[in-house]
Amino acid sequence: MSRFAFIAAVIAAAPAHAETHYFGAMPDLPLPAGFAELHTATGFDGATGRLVMADATGVATPAQVRSFYNDSLPALGWSLSPTGDDELVFLRGRERLAFTVSGEPAHLRLHVQLTVRPASMNAD
Repeated sequence: MSRFAFIAAVIAAAPAHAETHYFGAMPDLPLPAGFAELHTATGFDGATGRLVMADATGVATPAQVRSFYNDSLPALGWSLSPTGDDELVFLRGRERLAFTVSGEPAHLRLHVQLTVRPASMNAD
């Protein structure tokens, strides 16, 4: 086999590399493939903590979005928190990350809310 044919076979056999995109105000929170953030996230910082909200749209089913976050967030230190509703919630230390999805698979909307509780001021 010629070198050219060998190199072409290796390149063709390599898996496609999809670039991962992240939310602008939450740089360690990935977007599912094919999703784009709608606008700049809204955030509030104060004595009672921090709140950041962001929205994205893309083509997927709610189950695909849930699967994406169930698979990717534990590697980033997040733990799934069981809830009884349609909200997908993860916890990491003082942080709470909640996802809701709405719409049709051809135009799914993803809403993300990150809440960070303030550090305890008690010396107890």
